[in-house]
Amino acid sequence: MTTNGRGVDEIHGYAPLRPVAGAATPDASPVVSGDISQAALDAAQAFSDSYDGLALLVWSGGALRHEAYAPHVTADSLFETFSMHKSALALLYGAAIRDGAIGSIDDPVGLYIAEWRDDPRGQIPLRHLLGMSSGLKVHSLDKGDPVALALMLGDKISETALSVQAERPSGEIFDYYNVAAQVAGVALSRAVAAKGLGDAATYLSKALWGPMGGADARLWVEREDGEPRFFAGLQARARDWLQLGRLVAGGGALDGRQVLPADWIATVTAENPLNPAYGLLVWRAAPVTGGKRLYGPSTAYAAPHSAPFIADDLIYFDGFGGQRVYVSPSRDLVIVRIGRPRLDFDDAALPNLIVEGLE
Repeated sequence: MTTNGRGVDEIHGYAPLRPVAGAATPDASPVVSGDISQAALDAAQAFSDSYDGLALLVWSGGALRHEAYAPHVTADSLFETFSMHKSALALLYGAAIRDGAIGSIDDPVGLYIAEWRDDPRGQIPLRHLLGMSSGLKVHSLDKGDPVALALMLGDKISETALSVQAERPSGEIFDYYNVAAQVAGVALSRAVAAKGLGDAATYLSKALWGPMGGADARLWVEREDGEPRFFAGLQARARDWLQLGRLVAGGGALDGRQVLPADWIATVTAENPLNPAYGLLVWRAAPVTGGKRLYGPSTAYAAPHSAPFIADDLIYFDGFGGQRVYVSPSRDLVIVRIGRPRLDFDDAALPNLIVEGLE
């Protein structure tokens, strides 16, 4: 495989890739003025630009209010937004439950992954994988752990993820970990295949991407005949992420169509008992201490967070270095922000600027 992918917008180095077919006519909502002050939109754009922003879209009150791109990208550009794929996986689980491929997120993962069926790890509920309390041993990329390197860049990522041992019982400690998302993704992939619904890319296309009006997208897979990276590697347009955010804002409905079950959106966005700032593969507004949001005891990095969110119902997708989809359902507000990775990106500034412009 090729491993010289260079970032969010320079995505030609990511390989191999698997296509995700979009809708015949992808959503093309026009930009309509109103609802948000121009001063707030200008301030939000200036903030994003100051942190190497590439795309900024704002939806509010039933319309697209702002759409801007860096000079070398367009509305049709695909971006690599890293861990935002986790949140798309969370939404896809709702479709898999609706379609009968997954019985319940309280099922033990061993029901869907044969290698773990007779292993104690097979008793981990899907809920604990999606909620980042898997109890699996964390292998740190920061320390050059060879298992961590294989998980990120190898061609046997799923096999490596399934080799990771349990360190403690699941459901005890919140600890954000790519392996948990990969195992959850493998479980879903095998479940939909067993139901005759196709591979992961096909199911994503038919169950979510096409129905929501997304354009053609791509999944970065471990090898030609392998699985996607379910923790990253979903290459899509900014407008496609806007559609996913609108699904969350609308309780699974989009333009009068119920694309995903409303009760699943409520489940995904409900407070995680181990971390009020998390749901199931999505983040939530919650108090932070010391001006930073923590990812768990095994992650040294903490996201800068200068102030509380004004919108206390905020749900957001978090991709490395400032890739975000912010959603306030009560305001029908969705903000998509994509930029070159910056570890100093402040989570609170952008949504607060926009919400202040609404008020």
